Amino acid sequence: MPILWVCLWASLAQTIGLKSLRKLDWHVAFAVILLAQGFIYQTYGLFAITSANPFSMGYSEAGRHYYASIFFAEKLYGMRLPLPFLHPSRYLLLSIPFLADGLPLWFHRFWQALLWFGLTLGSAWSLARFSRTSGWMFILFTAWAFLFFFQGAVYYHLQVMVILILAGVSAVKHPGRSLVFVILASVWAGVSRVNWFPVPAMLAIAIYVLETPIHDKSWKYWLMPFIWGVSGLAAAMISQFIYIQISGNADVSAFGSSFTSELIWSRLLPNETFPMGILPGILLVSAPPFATLYQILRGKIDSLHPLRWLALLAMLAVLFIGGAIVSTKIGGGGDLHNMDAYLVMLSVVGTAFWAKQAAAEREAKPMMGRVGWGVVMAALLIPLGFAIRHIGFYATFDKTIAENDIQVLQEALKNGGEILFITERQLITFDYLSGIMLVPEYEQSELMEMAMSRNRLYLENFYAELRARRFALIVAEDQKFTQQKEGAFVEENAAWVRFVGAPLLCNYKPVVTLTSNNLQVYEPRPKQVECKDPFAE
Repeated sequence: MPILWVCLWASLAQTIGLKSLRKLDWHVAFAVILLAQGFIYQTYGLFAITSANPFSMGYSEAGRHYYASIFFAEKLYGMRLPLPFLHPSRYLLLSIPFLADGLPLWFHRFWQALLWFGLTLGSAWSLARFSRTSGWMFILFTAWAFLFFFQGAVYYHLQVMVILILAGVSAVKHPGRSLVFVILASVWAGVSRVNWFPVPAMLAIAIYVLETPIHDKSWKYWLMPFIWGVSGLAAAMISQFIYIQISGNADVSAFGSSFTSELIWSRLLPNETFPMGILPGILLVSAPPFATLYQILRGKIDSLHPLRWLALLAMLAVLFIGGAIVSTKIGGGGDLHNMDAYLVMLSVVGTAFWAKQAAAEREAKPMMGRVGWGVVMAALLIPLGFAIRHIGFYATFDKTIAENDIQVLQEALKNGGEILFITERQLITFDYLSGIMLVPEYEQSELMEMAMSRNRLYLENFYAELRARRFALIVAEDQKFTQQKEGAFVEENAAWVRFVGAPLLCNYKPVVTLTSNNLQVYEPRPKQVECKDPFAE
């Protein structure tokens, strides 16, 4: 809040400067300054991750590029590996730089920042195009939509679907083409996340309902939405089935791990993992669009048929409830990103009414009401508040210490044998270490997912290989027998310690600790320490 207060005063000073240069109304100049600053802050925050640091800059941050590399495993590791079962479409996008040989880690980080920036901007541009605004209003609306999406944030691999639907769906002019785009977007959803399966069809149906009056079409009005819905879901499920078959994963239950994970309902309210809380946060973000709709539609509710209202509100409610439930899944709830589909739907519905694109039942001219500047300011300041968090220094690291740690690690691993990298596999991917053969099993994110979902078959196999001392050495973060008692992601920490950390320490002991991070090298213990069965209650 202090930073936001300083930013507002600075914005006022900049508004005075802009007003002296351009003949703009005060409120317009102030809006331009707020949107420009928010856009700059958000963009800076995205590209600040572009660093040459060889180690992860957050939880498994650099490890994401290892999962992207799996699509080129034969070229990089000399072996075929099972394709990712978590977020395949995200890693597919991240894998594109591997088409060129030898690109460094900093470039792959830059590419991910470019995906965040480019696909979100493309989605914002598509929404502005859907609004049919022009000139400066088109640019300002694009900047606002860009900031609105990052309040979640709406992940860039979901934005692919949003762009396809907004670009290709027009129920009035091109129903056949619209069906093709629904299927294409749904195929992408099928290799993304289960809770995104219905999203392309739902967005297309919302556009249809907004653009098309019912008049006297009765049941025929709903024929096209029904075809889109069935086709979209079928395309997503077939797409996922095909991906599972070609992925090479022997344990297909991994794809359904989210259905067996614990739900932490306390994360809906303010908590240490997300101080704002999911429900207060999403209600804050939703308030300006709903206030805008209220002011536009006051006294004009009957301009749309009740069944059209029911369809729009039902889809918003389904995505809201679904996103809230997914946010309580262990491993989530740290921000609003699981409310992404709801935020996209809300932006489409709100834009249609604000920009006069919602067709009334029996009026030639679309409806439009006046939106007060209090609501407009809220719509500007709340996204700015989310963007302003990125003000700070560019990410730096001590190159000398990092290089020394690489040398220490290389020396510690020189004796050969199977070496399991639970984390920091990018050190192998980008040739920071030499002479290391990749062990593909038991990467940190995969282990975390299995611990949270209590996948007994997978974990028991892991324990058996620890007891058999399969690995000559293990590279992992500092492990503990005791669970974290307070702070963010307490439940995740408890699952990790119980199902991964303690079993690992029962069989292996740390022998090398790096100075630049909490990375350690573990070797087998002479004999197993007495440990409790992780599955014993």
